[in-house]
Amino acid sequence: MTRVGSVTRWLAVGALLAGAAAAQPPAMRIEVEAPPTLAGVATRVAAEVPDLQGVQALLGDAPLPARVRVVLAEQDSPEGRSAPTWVSGYALPAIDTIVLFPARVPAYPDRNLPTLLAHELAHLLVDHAAGGHRMPRWFEEGVATVAAREWGLEDSARFAAAVIGPGPGTLRAVDEGFVRDAGQVARSYALSSALVRHLLRRSGKDAIARILARVRQGEPFDVAFERTSGLPLGSFEQDFFGREVFWRTWVPFLSGSAALWMLITALALLAIWRRRRLDAAQRAAWEAEEGVPALPPDEPPDRREWVH
Repeated sequence: MTRVGSVTRWLAVGALLAGAAAAQPPAMRIEVEAPPTLAGVATRVAAEVPDLQGVQALLGDAPLPARVRVVLAEQDSPEGRSAPTWVSGYALPAIDTIVLFPARVPAYPDRNLPTLLAHELAHLLVDHAAGGHRMPRWFEEGVATVAAREWGLEDSARFAAAVIGPGPGTLRAVDEGFVRDAGQVARSYALSSALVRHLLRRSGKDAIARILARVRQGEPFDVAFERTSGLPLGSFEQDFFGREVFWRTWVPFLSGSAALWMLITALALLAIWRRRRLDAAQRAAWEAEEGVPALPPDEPPDRREWVH
């Protein structure tokens, strides 16, 4: 189908292709929209809709949106100009819409477009699972990151870099990092993911689902968190930034060879650099394939209503 904006003609690709239909929950339809210059990318995204069974297992038996609109936007579009350059995508839970910038992938913590889409879809599903109630940023971003992919070497390196030195030492500081520069945003992503994984280790694999169910029923987040985990948020914060950081960062460093630790970190940074070079080459190939520069689409929604 075709959607005509004020000055731009958009191509919509229904994600009910053979491969995508098997990957997404049957009750939810995903539609991908793109300007003609990104039509090829839209087809690939529609064909590679991530498997959301793991996301649903993490979030529990929660209502799903009937339809999700995925918009692929160019760098020079109103959406692109309104979002910081380090934002590769964001979700608009109020209208079940996701905006992705293919030219900005990868950007930590998302390694490619399918992972980025999984992350933003997780944001929408978290919002539905919580009944539309807002929760702390560290929790929302941590759940979306954990739902989208496994913990890897890059995450370990970024986590170590975040907690060694004058990094965030409170949940509030992690939240504040999401609205600062790209480096602090990446650090907050690493910490939020580690916080959620710490919660799952302490309170069981269904802890996220139980918290979200309580919030959906009207309990404040801090009450739902304490009743699920057995710890007030303040005690959980102290446990993580005290014992967890010590055992997962300082003990490996002090008990092992400093040179080996530095080598592991260097290899992680090298892997990050190499992956970004490969993805940059892939983006260049896509741009050469698509050819025509994009026209500006409709005005984006208020940035206060989106999460990335």
